[in-house]
Amino acid sequence: MFQKAKLASAIVAILSCAVTHSSLAKTDAEATQDNTETIIVKGIRGSQLRALDLKKSSDDLVDSIVAEDIGKFPDTNVAESLQRISGVSISRDGGEGSQVTVRGFGPQFNTVLVNGRRLASETAGRGFDFSLLPADLIGGADVFKSSSAELQEGGIGSTINLRTQRPLEIGKFSAVASARGLYDDKSEESAPQVFGLITNTFADDTVGLLFSASYQGRKTGNDQVEGANYLSRTYDDARKKTLFANGVGNEGVNTYAHQQQTRYIRANEDRERFGMTSSFQYRPSEDIRLTIDGLYSKFRVEAQSIASLQYNEIPTFHNAVADENNVIVRYDQIGRPFNTFIAQNRDSDVFQLGAKFEWDITDSLSGTFDWSNSRAKDDNAGKNYFVVVASAPAIQRYDNTGGFAAPIITNYQFTPSSTDVNGDGVVDQFDYVLGDEITQPDPNEQFSWASTREGAGEQDHIQEFKTDFEWFVDGDFLTKVDFGAYYGEQEKIHTDAHTSNSRTLYANRPVPIPSDLLTLKFRDGYLDGVPGNYPNSYIDYDVEELLDFLEDPATLALRDEMYGLPAGSSAETLGPDGFDALIDPSRGYTIEEDITSLYVNAQFSQYFNDMELTVNTGLRYTETETTSTGFAAQYIDFAPNPLRDDVLDFTESEPSELSQTNKYDNWLPNITAKLRVNDIVILRGAFSKTLTRPDLSSLNPGIQINPGLRLSDLRGVGGNPDLEPYESTNFDFSSEFYINETTLFSLGLFHKKIDGYIVRGEQREAITVPEPNHLDQITEDRTNIEGNNIFFTITRPRNLESTEVYGAEIAFQHTFDYLPGLLQYVGVNANLTYVNSSDEFDSSDAQNNVVLPGLSDSQNLVLFYDDNTFEARIAYNKRQSYFERLNGVEPIFVEDYDQLDARIAWNIQENLQVFLEGTNLTNSYSRQGGRFDSRFAFVESTGTRYAIGVRANF
Repeated sequence: MFQKAKLASAIVAILSCAVTHSSLAKTDAEATQDNTETIIVKGIRGSQLRALDLKKSSDDLVDSIVAEDIGKFPDTNVAESLQRISGVSISRDGGEGSQVTVRGFGPQFNTVLVNGRRLASETAGRGFDFSLLPADLIGGADVFKSSSAELQEGGIGSTINLRTQRPLEIGKFSAVASARGLYDDKSEESAPQVFGLITNTFADDTVGLLFSASYQGRKTGNDQVEGANYLSRTYDDARKKTLFANGVGNEGVNTYAHQQQTRYIRANEDRERFGMTSSFQYRPSEDIRLTIDGLYSKFRVEAQSIASLQYNEIPTFHNAVADENNVIVRYDQIGRPFNTFIAQNRDSDVFQLGAKFEWDITDSLSGTFDWSNSRAKDDNAGKNYFVVVASAPAIQRYDNTGGFAAPIITNYQFTPSSTDVNGDGVVDQFDYVLGDEITQPDPNEQFSWASTREGAGEQDHIQEFKTDFEWFVDGDFLTKVDFGAYYGEQEKIHTDAHTSNSRTLYANRPVPIPSDLLTLKFRDGYLDGVPGNYPNSYIDYDVEELLDFLEDPATLALRDEMYGLPAGSSAETLGPDGFDALIDPSRGYTIEEDITSLYVNAQFSQYFNDMELTVNTGLRYTETETTSTGFAAQYIDFAPNPLRDDVLDFTESEPSELSQTNKYDNWLPNITAKLRVNDIVILRGAFSKTLTRPDLSSLNPGIQINPGLRLSDLRGVGGNPDLEPYESTNFDFSSEFYINETTLFSLGLFHKKIDGYIVRGEQREAITVPEPNHLDQITEDRTNIEGNNIFFTITRPRNLESTEVYGAEIAFQHTFDYLPGLLQYVGVNANLTYVNSSDEFDSSDAQNNVVLPGLSDSQNLVLFYDDNTFEARIAYNKRQSYFERLNGVEPIFVEDYDQLDARIAWNIQENLQVFLEGTNLTNSYSRQGGRFDSRFAFVESTGTRYAIGVRANF
């Protein structure tokens, strides 16, 4: 594995070797007027020059990325290219850029458009997943950091517009083909990636056709350690005596938190991404243009793995140690080591069709009419697995005191004793003789446990209509008026399917599993480069073969015989559906949202001596109506599980439908000023009000309680259909210095005040159980039971707070074209972002904290060489720690992460290039934790990827 110092030297050597060998509408309009500069851009230098020109000419605060050539985006992933822009940082999924954060505002706060249109998403929330779109299909991207009246509302952080290629803008016949092989060092496997584009114009350049297609495969093995929820429990003095190594715990403290489970995983993924775009353009005259765009993307992920899992068995905790934050960081327990088959698949399709009609009505008035229809779905309901195989009971030691990246679980053999081994005066389960360490599981001694097919599905449909008019005014001060209207309707449907209560059939009474169904395997190189000594052996099995065995009548009869049950009891409990996944209406919901908007914007321009001042002032009115439909089941009974301590069985009625409508409107003013002091200096200032609507998944009116309910953890989650949008008041300032055509130094300052901030809070809610019931049989702990009421801690979102975000962006871009020799082909692109907030997470109280997901500083440095024959680029990115999400009310933070990528290319001929790419050359890993160092959450090592390929254009 690479060490950072060695790797840096290697990259410098590679670069040395290469050198030795030799506004949305406004942006579209500019792209139309200047085909050569916008689209036919050659190499790294040309791409940088065009992006700089777009920024300089725009009336808005915007940063752009332009493809280096047709079908040649700077990175193979759109999100990873966007992170090179100041103020933009990304989160990764399986080592690939997936979602963006702009100026500290996470994915849900950024509106992402494709050709100015919203694209349906198969995710539960509003955040856009960039992994859906192959970068080859994208011709450019614009990040609007200030708002203007004509931009669709919804992005407090930014509005990002991705632009696909169009034939009349290319203006001639062109064909492009590329192929690469991608090697992943974790899986030690390769996969192909290919791209092709063809376009031409006809009938004297009045008709244009374009078609492009991309296929990207990837086979990877991501090493992970995953920690589940932290549970809090109160212990009396008698239990603390057997629980803690010192017999008392922390002085005067009775309530402690502990991690519910720990999983050691190599997540084997087979990713396939296929995308197509098409475009038809017709220009019968200089005054009329029709554009029809089509986009289709399919993203399939088969993510299957075996996790070595330790699950908390609270009644058997002993030898425990708690830290100063009352988190149990070390303990022994009597439990079964588990090997769990986990499949988290993805089968996504996204489609968009759009038509745009542009008409120059008169010399001073033009209109644009746009319609789009987009659908997305993830057809994965019930197609995942969570199947558990259990070893014989062992002493399991959980240890999070070693200062490693993740807790260490060690298993030991033991022999129960009939004498008082520990000397506490009582002979009980804690008296045993400790044996040898169990270094690997035994395939001959494995038993059935929990088994379920599960998974959620998403469907999203968006239809939009909008019209924009541009009226040029022959005035001394007023130069232009823009006005228009927008209507959009969206429907998002969430479904959930899982195995019924039979999932725990064999956990209550396990049976032995034949050894010929099981194989002992090892994870070679598991978590290399991550501090710690982690278990790398596991039991592998074919999940369908195992489920067939568990559904076999002979196995069910064996269970009856082993536990003295009446013949046929196990088969009756399993039921005719077996372990099939069934749709659960109580976990499904439908959200419908209708948006109507009107806007007007006036542009004023005036010269003061030689300085040009341009002011845009606008107002946007928007009305939103949401209808949330969910399902709620009445809980008929709760009863103690007769075979497992701390587990409750519950019975539900058939779900009934709940529906609620919410309606609100907003006025969103904005002013943007641009002062061109001279050819070098441009000053910008902006004021605006923006909004971000709440995540659609948060509007679900139902309540969900997970199966496998624990008496010690009576929790549920619910939505809130009455949520209002986040509203932000924004101030922006930017100073830009264009020293020459290749050099930019800029400083940007921003301040945002967000009202109606949505926080998640816990509240104690009673569920009344009708009589007769079995609540009186729950005797282990009756803290949350009063008569026919059982009290749950329900987590719900609410509009409660306000917060402020402020920060600065510094960017520098330069090419050393004035230096002699090969140095004239060297350039640099560097930026840093500083972001802060008026609120910080209160680690002493997790309730109702106002913390923005994604708020973090970041730095980027790109060095490149481009002499038209050889190209080389090395890119370094670092992102500081940030809050990512809430787990209930507990925060999950992502720690500092940095990564180094590189690319070298040789243009053998004018139209033929070969290249070599490396991603995550530093072999960096990511880590997540809670509000204390001892609250571990997640660590992942995705390894390094290499690609070698060839590209040709005609």
